[in-house]
Amino acid sequence: MGNAGSNPNPNVKTYTKKELAGYLTGLAGQNIIYNIIATGLAFYFQSVIFLPAIACSLIFALARVWDAINDPMMGTIVDKTHTKWGKCKPYLLFVPVVIMVTTILPFLNGMYAEPNDLHEVTLQEQNAYVAFAESDLTKELEYDGVKYLFVPAGGTWELQKDAEGKTLMDADGNIVKTKVMVYTADDKQPVTDTALAETVLQEFQSELGFVKKTGTKAVLIIAWAAISYILWGMTYTIGDIPLWGVTSLMTEDQNDRAKVLTLARAVANVGMIGTLFTMIAPAFQGMFKARGMDEAHSLRMAYIALAVVMTVFASLLFQVAGLSVKEKVEAKNEKTYSIKENFKIMFGNKPFRQILISGILRSPIQLLAIVAMTLVMYYFFNNNIGATLFIDGALNIQLVLKILILVVGLFGGMIGFPLIVPKLVLKFEKKKLYNFFSLVGAIPFACIFLFFKLSKGNVLTWVGMIVMAVLFFMAAASMGSLNVLQSVMIADCVDYEEYYSGNRPDGVFFSGQSFITKLSAGIASLISGAVYAIVQFSDKNVALLNNALINGADFKTYNGGKFAAAMFFLISIPPAIGMILAAIPTLKYALPNNEHKRILDALVAKRHAKEALEDEVQ
Repeated sequence: MGNAGSNPNPNVKTYTKKELAGYLTGLAGQNIIYNIIATGLAFYFQSVIFLPAIACSLIFALARVWDAINDPMMGTIVDKTHTKWGKCKPYLLFVPVVIMVTTILPFLNGMYAEPNDLHEVTLQEQNAYVAFAESDLTKELEYDGVKYLFVPAGGTWELQKDAEGKTLMDADGNIVKTKVMVYTADDKQPVTDTALAETVLQEFQSELGFVKKTGTKAVLIIAWAAISYILWGMTYTIGDIPLWGVTSLMTEDQNDRAKVLTLARAVANVGMIGTLFTMIAPAFQGMFKARGMDEAHSLRMAYIALAVVMTVFASLLFQVAGLSVKEKVEAKNEKTYSIKENFKIMFGNKPFRQILISGILRSPIQLLAIVAMTLVMYYFFNNNIGATLFIDGALNIQLVLKILILVVGLFGGMIGFPLIVPKLVLKFEKKKLYNFFSLVGAIPFACIFLFFKLSKGNVLTWVGMIVMAVLFFMAAASMGSLNVLQSVMIADCVDYEEYYSGNRPDGVFFSGQSFITKLSAGIASLISGAVYAIVQFSDKNVALLNNALINGADFKTYNGGKFAAAMFFLISIPPAIGMILAAIPTLKYALPNNEHKRILDALVAKRHAKEALEDEVQ
């Protein structure tokens, strides 16, 4: 038996280097898919098709809660699966193509709010206001604390008609817009700033410049978002639980298991390139604008196109895992259990219960995935990557270097630091490491918002970005290390259960890992939805923000900086609180290192003795 790990005992079954490489390749593809949905879909729903913030929050929360319940059910099904390939491999062979389809579906939705682009500002005819000042043509609106007057330059709000009474079209087949003059209401003076005039006109046009869907159309759009997302979560679970559960079946050696789980967590973080989905998509927008689409619809089509391309690629990588892995641990359960019984087993296993509760208390950490790309797109790129990265056709080197510093800090902590966790486990108790990273990790998270406030909302200085990079490195290192330790400790709990009950619930217990992630995301969605509702970062307010940014506004100061402060708060204070709470259940963790070693040695000896007996009988 090929041995890719560190155990010199040839009788201990473990994975080969080829099998390990294939598994990690599949895991990378699966995590690219996860990050497309986890970070990209929230931005797409709220900032591209403009679903209300509360609707988004409820959709993500309810779907994740259902997924959390559904995961142990799927774990039970996995543990009852017996085929010539094993119990996890069959799902890895056949599920990637299904997940590919369900990943694309949520993006194929209509727009909840669509642009009403029937008016345009004309500053050349502002003096004509006097002729209409006392008529009912003048309309008033307050925007950002200032009252404005709007007057149609042609003497009517109606669209122009041709001789046949049809709406007048230009040579390119576009509607000829009604020209509008804009004035300040207090002194009746014309607004001479084109960007300001266009922004307030967008506010004026059909409530913030976008028409919300109503009635059946609105219900169908929200229903499509909810159903397609829930469907994705259910199919993703069918692949996710076997993908992680198979790690405890690939080897009998605990050091090799720690190695594969550590590498798996590192590769899962490499799969965070899926988070770039949100940043790359606007690059596809030009090809749709060239076909005559407006800003909003062309952006939607750009996201759909990239979702298809990236998902197909990631699904092909995911498929490699199913073709590569082999299950080496052939422990058969002494009896099978119902879903209800498996729930009892999960919560009856004390060390597993402690990890489960700890993970749920750490729920706010999921706000990073939910909020991060929205924060990056708006705060760092003003929701216009092209215009921000290129000034007068030249690359903005300073901004690139500043962003690079932050990225190195974040990914260095998330991917690089956790690689030393297996060595730390050999020297320290897992419990002590877990609690250390939980408590110490809370400090940099809390400092992120504190530094944001001290910098008066602008961290885009050299000093600011270096400080932020250090804080993100420390926070990410703690979070990444906890992820590795959680997976290793869950695998230990499987051994614990097999030793005491004769049942090896790999699927059920690793569904617990998925349970933690998904329930946590649901709780985090409610938190983000509540905060966004408080600052009114929702549906047409987001549409108006996008228009204002196109017209020259700065996100950092827009709306008094409330949106920016809300996002920095969400990725800082709730996660810090969650990290502190997460240490409470594991302060007296029930499975110390020496006890687990004793249990694992006994299990390996028992399996080999059984195999030897079967060989003698044959």
